[in-house]
Amino acid sequence: MTDADTRGRKLLKQHGDVQLSQECVAGPRGRQVFRYFVGPVGGPAKAFDAPHLAWAHFQELTGEERPGG
Repeated sequence: MTDADTRGRKLLKQHGDVQLSQECVAGPRGRQVFRYFVGPVGGPAKAFDAPHLAWAHFQELTGEERPGG
């Protein structure tokens, strides 16, 4: 993910050159909504609305196992 992509995002996890980050954006009716992004450092990131989908993609890219799995 480039610096322009990551501004305003909180880095949640990094393994090797793959990052999982979170961004809070304005949602409907003034609510705050979280979006999740997974991608290589300096490369394009894939966006997710659900954290479990972002985590699954992060694990797929990094080869990390789920606890107990």
